[in-house]
Amino acid sequence: MMALTDPHLVPFTVVGGIMAGLVAVEAVALVIGHSVSGLVDQWFEIEGGHGLGAESHHLGSPTTWLSWINIGRVPFLILLIVALAAFTVFGFAIQAVSDAVLAPLPAALAAVAALGLTVPTLRASTRTIARLIPRDETYAVDEDHFVGRIAEVTLGPLDQGAPGQVRVRDGHGNSHSLRARAAPDRPAIPQGTHVLLVEHAGGVFVAVPAALDLTASH
Repeated sequence: MMALTDPHLVPFTVVGGIMAGLVAVEAVALVIGHSVSGLVDQWFEIEGGHGLGAESHHLGSPTTWLSWINIGRVPFLILLIVALAAFTVFGFAIQAVSDAVLAPLPAALAAVAALGLTVPTLRASTRTIARLIPRDETYAVDEDHFVGRIAEVTLGPLDQGAPGQVRVRDGHGNSHSLRARAAPDRPAIPQGTHVLLVEHAGGVFVAVPAALDLTASH
């Protein structure tokens, strides 16, 4: 049996250590009332405007491949931990089998093989995790992050009177129902219309009809 420090296992030992460290950091953060995963996802949403997976979906684009492994539907840190764990497990398994049959593979070759097994495993695992994540407004989200997003009027029309309701998706594809009014001096916005959320105050969003180019990419 090879030691964890064996040169043939070093890549997997290092990656496994990183994975364990991320799990420990997230666990400590949750104990003190924070979430590193949530902070990472908020950073991605701020940097990406509409969140991960909101850009081009043309075949072969980076976003398409990221979407294929369900990034945007699963918190990024969770996805990273699953990927590192799968890579580590497959790496140790490959080297154990190789060592039992003949001799351990060169570390680089074993890493390539482990990576090849990790990608489809990551897709299958994150699809399962995504199904377990609440799909509606059953968890805390900073509503200010919805400003600048496209929503659909579900209870309207929206005017300057009593708030109606709109449905919007966050960066993970989860659906949220929010209260909204039409912007001042705007005509009533009928139900089913796509709107742009431009302001948030007092738990109510201000909406304007979304431009056609925005709704087309929504």
